[in-house]
Amino acid sequence: MKKFLSFMIAAAAICPAVNATEMAEAEPVVEAAAEAAPQQSDLEKLVSKMPKISGYLQTGWNYTSNKDASTSSFQAKRLRLIMDGKVGSKVDFRLQIEAFNGIAGSTNGNGQKNIQVMDAFATYKVCDAFKVRAGQFYTPLGYENYDISPATLETVDFSNIVYRIACRNPYEYNLVDYGRDLGVMLMGDLGESGKGFKYFHYDVALTNGSIPCKDDRNNTKDIYLSATIRPFKHFNVKGTFNWGEYSSQALNGGTGAVAPTGTNKYNPMTRTVVGAWYNNPTGLDVRAEYGFMKSKVDGNQVVDEQGAYALVGYHAGKFLPIVRWDMYKDKMHETTAGTNYNRILLGLTYQPIANVKVQLNYGHYMYNSSVKDAGGLEKSEHIQLMGLFKF
Repeated sequence: MKKFLSFMIAAAAICPAVNATEMAEAEPVVEAAAEAAPQQSDLEKLVSKMPKISGYLQTGWNYTSNKDASTSSFQAKRLRLIMDGKVGSKVDFRLQIEAFNGIAGSTNGNGQKNIQVMDAFATYKVCDAFKVRAGQFYTPLGYENYDISPATLETVDFSNIVYRIACRNPYEYNLVDYGRDLGVMLMGDLGESGKGFKYFHYDVALTNGSIPCKDDRNNTKDIYLSATIRPFKHFNVKGTFNWGEYSSQALNGGTGAVAPTGTNKYNPMTRTVVGAWYNNPTGLDVRAEYGFMKSKVDGNQVVDEQGAYALVGYHAGKFLPIVRWDMYKDKMHETTAGTNYNRILLGLTYQPIANVKVQLNYGHYMYNSSVKDAGGLEKSEHIQLMGLFKF
């Protein structure tokens, strides 16, 4: 904790000179603009201070086929409601709600999805090089959990690096939690390129390490260290490391891993994700990530998982065709089909207007020998046809 506070003080020291210059230069401009600007009515002033409301709906059809069963259903996949507002001249606030929350164990007695608070945080911008975020926010573990949202993702679903590593804690609850946590995060951008981007971005976070919207179950906190380097426009590399200690528990909908000691509230675990991304909005889109999650307790391996994916797409006007390969391995549960596979995904996104896109994804799953021997499952197919509508 002392190191974290020292980092906050040192990072804040970057900004005073910049802020003083900005204020000295900005004041005359603001006064001149105020004199030249037309008078606003009381209603216009009120509207200008109100938070911005936005969001999106993702809905469509989902089909799966494998040896044991097939499913075919229309889905209400996501309905996000977002409110962005200004608390002050340097403080922003965001509230995001998921109206079709399907977290295991949280649906009602009829199995219907319910409402979940996704984001509820305030961000204080001291300067571009130093910002402070507090509340419940998305953690910086990988591109897909931090730099991309379902509204900007090239495919309907994220890779298992997100679902199994960034959005899940195998000790605390073992179910998808949307990659959110409660805490405080420092972030900033450094190194002006003169070409419309900064060379370096960092995130340092201290969080509960427990399920969102819930108090921590022990006294230690999760630590995230993340850095993104952008050597030239459209390309960057990113690495994130996470360490935390967790208590074993089994919540409704997910069975947490049990450490050898059985009742230990401080089971250590590390998560690491590294990747590279080239994305030209009018051309090539190439991204790859590799991640792993490991834990040993009393010399015994309790968690040992890894995943990777590589995606290639091309922005061709209103169309974005993509090919993605991804894999996942859970060495502690090698016979589980959902966590031991290779998958090839073919996708096409059509965006007729700015706020509407239609996505067709076909996925072919291939399973390892352990899964085949345990249940005879060799392959499965997955088709998704979804529309996403922003407002």
